[in-house]
Amino acid sequence: MITFYLAKPRKERSAIFISIVFKGKQYRRTTKESTLVKYWNPQKHRVRVCRENREANRTNEILEQWQEAASKSLVKFKRLHDAPTPHDLFDEIDRLFYSEYDSLPPMKEASDDTEICYFTDYLNRYIERYEQVRSAITVKHYRTVWNKLRTFERRVYRRLTFPDINIDFYNSFRVWIYDQGYSDNYFGSLIKIIKQVYRDAREVDGIHSLNGTSHKGFITVMKESDSIFLTVDELMRLNELELTDSGIRAEWPELRDDKAVKRRKATCELVRNRFLIGAFSGLRVSDFSRLGEMDIVDGLIVLRTRKTDTPIAIPVHPVIQHILDRGFDLSEVISDQKMNTYIKHLAKMAGIDDKVAIREHRGGVMQVKYTEKYKLVSTHTARRSFATNLLKAKDVPLAAISKALGHSKITTTMRYLRVGTEENASILVGSSYFKMPSK
Repeated sequence: MITFYLAKPRKERSAIFISIVFKGKQYRRTTKESTLVKYWNPQKHRVRVCRENREANRTNEILEQWQEAASKSLVKFKRLHDAPTPHDLFDEIDRLFYSEYDSLPPMKEASDDTEICYFTDYLNRYIERYEQVRSAITVKHYRTVWNKLRTFERRVYRRLTFPDINIDFYNSFRVWIYDQGYSDNYFGSLIKIIKQVYRDAREVDGIHSLNGTSHKGFITVMKESDSIFLTVDELMRLNELELTDSGIRAEWPELRDDKAVKRRKATCELVRNRFLIGAFSGLRVSDFSRLGEMDIVDGLIVLRTRKTDTPIAIPVHPVIQHILDRGFDLSEVISDQKMNTYIKHLAKMAGIDDKVAIREHRGGVMQVKYTEKYKLVSTHTARRSFATNLLKAKDVPLAAISKALGHSKITTTMRYLRVGTEENASILVGSSYFKMPSK
């Protein structure tokens, strides 16, 4: 179902948002259109056309275009088993919405003897150069940047050349990304890649001799946002959760027959085991999802990380050993998307439902929201839980934690730790430094 609604119906003027309900998930985002609230028709989800509101027809036409793009996108995703992520869905909608601008003129005309090199064309070459020597995750992020830049070009009806990558581009691109509801850190991750590509074009291929990204305002934004971790007690509640037919039916009332309930229970068991292995080993999801029996040697998990190709060795935790002793097949795999969906349900069933305050940086503004903890659990929560619980144990040096995580810098490890002020004080209390020296 695709509808439109006002973001702030009690104000004099409001932005118009698109709402999409698909495969049990809701997706919402601004259309970048707005209207006076008094002209909005909540039954038809359109702007009332009247003599006093001359913009109504134009606004409604744009809403129709958004609806058409969304409808075509859903046809594509219906063929897939899982619901798309908001990022994937809106990327596809943007691609269709702005497709009328596929033939884009250059931002600046070249002289007769100068060949124009478009930034996204060079980015394609950059991807080809490094796709065999850098991780699949990194290359995927390069492609995300390419898609975002192409969509931005369609939005501004211009193609970007290297002289265009300057502080004016940075500011316009930032506003556009923030308008879509993305976080500061997401914007920063895009800019980081853009600067890398810009530098390679200058220093490796000699395509330009510019310094447009050297402006002091052309920065890679990085804001520390709150992410949760699960305590050892919460992890054990998840481990001890009894998965019954009645419990599965209560959580998924849409399941009708016994076979569906049995399949769902098996999926939940797989997700729980994979998550707990991650939470008690500190492995990234890309590593604990491919963990096999050959990676467990003499009571140690020994492998090279997929992201950084770093060798690590971690003792097999008793919880992991118990999972293996129960006959869990390490060769069973499941997608990250399914993991992220089902682990929230399992955390809810395990009673991990305390209200928590989370700070997020979006659109350059820090926001605080309160929500049940289980709604924030994801595959990456496992790794954060491992790091934080090891630190709270008070008997493992930070350097050892960093080594176990496969980090080359302790500053990277520090970003994983989720320890509050009072918890940090309790860790300090356990230190010999705060005890009276013996004579």
